[in-house]
Amino acid sequence: MQILVTCLVTFLCTIPLFSEMVFIDEGRFYMGQKNNLEDEVPVHRPLISSFFISQKEVNISDWAHVVAWAEYNGYDFSDHQYSPRPGINRGGLVEPGQFPMNSITWYDAVKWCNAKSEMEGRNPCYYLDIQHLNVYRKGKVNIDSEMVNWKASGFRLPTEAEWEKAARGKLPEYNYPWGTKIDESMANYKNSRDPFESGIGGITPVGYFDGNQTVNINKNLELSDMKNSYGLYDVIGNVSEWCWDWYDDTWYKKSKSKVQDTLGPTFSEASKHIVEGVLLDGRRKIHRGGAFDDGPTDEGKPLRIAFRHVEYPHSYQWTIGLRLVKSNVDDELWLGLDTFDNYPNWYFIKWFGYFYQKNSSWIFHTNFGWIYPEGKGSYDNWIYFIKHGWMWTSKLVYPYFYSNVDETWYKYLSNSNETGWFENLLSKEKKRFGRVYP
Repeated sequence: MQILVTCLVTFLCTIPLFSEMVFIDEGRFYMGQKNNLEDEVPVHRPLISSFFISQKEVNISDWAHVVAWAEYNGYDFSDHQYSPRPGINRGGLVEPGQFPMNSITWYDAVKWCNAKSEMEGRNPCYYLDIQHLNVYRKGKVNIDSEMVNWKASGFRLPTEAEWEKAARGKLPEYNYPWGTKIDESMANYKNSRDPFESGIGGITPVGYFDGNQTVNINKNLELSDMKNSYGLYDVIGNVSEWCWDWYDDTWYKKSKSKVQDTLGPTFSEASKHIVEGVLLDGRRKIHRGGAFDDGPTDEGKPLRIAFRHVEYPHSYQWTIGLRLVKSNVDDELWLGLDTFDNYPNWYFIKWFGYFYQKNSSWIFHTNFGWIYPEGKGSYDNWIYFIKHGWMWTSKLVYPYFYSNVDETWYKYLSNSNETGWFENLLSKEKKRFGRVYP
């Protein structure tokens, strides 16, 4: 069963509507580009498993919402992420939170992915150990691929190969997602003349180039929706996007770049940054897509899909943000169950409460009575109530339930003197779907 969670009441409007995630099929694609830069060759065809990627870059509002939860729950982030650069809003019609998040380190981005995962009840991806026992929540740690649970349901940064596969869409070996050319009506880049520019450039709201954009263009140019063939916005320009991979300038020449679901070099394999024989500040991470201060004719043509941008993981720039990916996997129905030695078949989930289950899909919940649950983990639960029918909830919205019967939202009245009572959030009518004590 599926549900479209809509903002039916004021409370639900406070839940951020994160960017829709787009499904990318398993398959091979042409990665790299010939006749350009040395670190982009040879062109090769890695096989990438199916995954989901967010349609738009993470915006400032969504970032702040997760950080508020994360800091309360033991996470830390750099001071720089408190001061992202919003766009110049001359028209006054765009909220500052609609611009892409920026001024974040790679460490910030990874920890934020974990925080969003845990906030929603998903299994996080990044850990401090290869056993995946200690979730990465604090500090600056150069974690390697063995410390990542690639089969977790949580959010993460795309690998460099995943990013390029998604950015290219269904058109191989072109400079841009839509073909060989670019103009100011297509993307946000240096001197692209959109109304949010200041000096050589500035960020635009995520997904701005949707066919309704305002730019000072010649009559020969036409406005169109510039999402790529997978439905992704801003894969070129606006802010560049952090990826998982360490950078190796000869990586494409190595056999490990061609294995299925390549993860890039390890920390020890990454290229050291040496300029004129001097070792600079260590190894660097990949970020992809170009930014508002890159131009299509700049050295190396950095707006091209194949261009491999690099930066130190502790660095923060107004020009670098992130886009989310998650693997095509689901969690077990009840993630994070506690059990009790002296009370067999009794279980506890912090957000949902106590219940009993033995040799059946039916469970006895201390507040709801006998119910039948189905779902994909703490982030997606359909529950059948004998006295009502199917209702949907998750860790993120509980104690609120969406009724498939009434097509409206209810709140479970946990403070009631009696168990089992729900309140219709539109009509304020109270109904008892749950347990009635004898």
